[in-house]
Amino acid sequence: MSLTTKIEREVAVMSCWTVFGILGLGFLLEGGVRDNFLVGVFGIGAFVVGFLCHLVANYVFKQSFSKGEVALGLGVFVTSTIVFIVGWLSGSLSETSFFIGLTALSIIVAGFIVNLTTRYGVSGAFHKFDVSAKSHSRHRK
Repeated sequence: MSLTTKIEREVAVMSCWTVFGILGLGFLLEGGVRDNFLVGVFGIGAFVVGFLCHLVANYVFKQSFSKGEVALGLGVFVTSTIVFIVGWLSGSLSETSFFIGLTALSIIVAGFIVNLTTRYGVSGAFHKFDVSAKSHSRHRK
């Protein structure tokens, strides 16, 4: 891939996440503050559109997620999960905020599974995480 194409892809991805990420974060936080589930879900929808936009950019530029993008995504997921669990255990979440967070985490997990299965198939997605099969294949060689 040429440097120009790589830069164009990065600009497309950053543009998608800038627009839909800021909208998603704004609506998600506003839904939690106002105890409005629908507004919070609208924010989650904006994040989903940002992710779909990222997938389209990857398809157009015939790329996959870079290691940095994967690391950032996993880091954001783990951090948001920890914050959600701490907020829930401390009792500082309202019932609406709890359901908004639960919906967000459920959609993220479902999106991860759908992305793996559409990309590698069910068997291939399982083999990406099957550590025992990898260790058995190393010992057979």
